[in-house]
Amino acid sequence: MKGLAFAYDPDGYWVEIVKRRCNVGTIPNYFNFSQTMLRVKDAEKSIAFYEALGMKMVFGKKFDDFSLYFLASSAGYDINLSSMSDEDKIHALGKKFGPVLELTHNHGTENDDDFKHYNGNEEGRQGFGHTGFLVDDVYAACDSIRKMGYGFKKVRL
Repeated sequence: MKGLAFAYDPDGYWVEIVKRRCNVGTIPNYFNFSQTMLRVKDAEKSIAFYEALGMKMVFGKKFDDFSLYFLASSAGYDINLSSMSDEDKIHALGKKFGPVLELTHNHGTENDDDFKHYNGNEEGRQGFGHTGFLVDDVYAACDSIRKMGYGFKKVRL
């Protein structure tokens, strides 16, 4: 794909390097953080989870074998994306939002009971860190996650 490359960090994690698609003014760093990508088994369930945490899907694109969904926390909801072309959406989003969460869904995985993405928390496969959200009260946030029916692991430091 033109304008896309992957580098490895010192621990072997992929770092996606993408050509900027629009001029966003003065960018203080040559490299600026853009997104975190997670592979998901069931896009609908994953999108619902992140929306329950206050994110909004700001762009989605379906291909033959996979789909990409981009979600943001501080989404500036004043942009009418429905009337824009894909190219215009990319330019508008590039100017409006900070880092986004990219969910990648390989079609068909949601119906395969044996399919599993490794998330880095399995024995012998540790590595992936985590995504993070800021909250005012961790205990209240955990209670709300429990009420939504999602599991969590609370760590005491």
